[in-house]
Amino acid sequence: DFAAWAADPARDAEGDGLRLGEHAHDVRELYLELAARLDREPKESTTEGNPLTGGMLRQAFLNGLYSDASFPQLARLVRAAQDPAATPVLSPDLAQPLRDEDVTVMVAVICNDVRWSTSVSGYARATKADRARYPLTAGMPQNVLPCAFWKSDLVEKPTRITDDGPSNVLMIQSLRDPSTPYFGALKMREALGDRARLVSVDQGGHGMYLGNGNACGNSKVTTFLKTGERPTRDVYCAS
Repeated sequence: DFAAWAADPARDAEGDGLRLGEHAHDVRELYLELAARLDREPKESTTEGNPLTGGMLRQAFLNGLYSDASFPQLARLVRAAQDPAATPVLSPDLAQPLRDEDVTVMVAVICNDVRWSTSVSGYARATKADRARYPLTAGMPQNVLPCAFWKSDLVEKPTRITDDGPSNVLMIQSLRDPSTPYFGALKMREALGDRARLVSVDQGGHGMYLGNGNACGNSKVTTFLKTGERPTRDVYCAS
């Protein structure tokens, strides 16, 4: 979605200079080449002691793809990284560490969800293989987490999701979510059977109600919250 946006001639017509390529595949190649270059030669940013690296560029895109509204900010970062005379400006989510409260909650949920491997060498092998197979994220999804060293005894067996229960579930999911992929929603929908209805929104972004969704999806969820009524069947919402 970002590549198509950044290759749209409208980026030039609007006078913001944020068109990054003639075609979407050109933008993809530019991103991969730029990230690889920054891996080798990080570029000083406006945040002292915190240069823009390839990993940081990838993190910027992971964060930014949560909302299409972040596309201009991502394009400006790419432009600044390309320009020898420019100094990239890091957004607050890159310039500063995550707050301890946010990290604590996230890690506690993730690490207590299931049992995690404690083999650091195993994570290293998986990251190397993932980096080669999926260059856009370069091994990030397979990298080691604090879960490998978690000492908690609170780990429980995963709950099995089935179609046994009341038919009162409404799901909403974007087709191109960068964080919770659509295939996971389809698996959940299949497991719940007639207990659920799925609203599929044809766009990217994470979180499909109100702030990041569209009128079609918003109306289905609002009606459900206000009245308890769901669509009679699964719904597709165009972007």
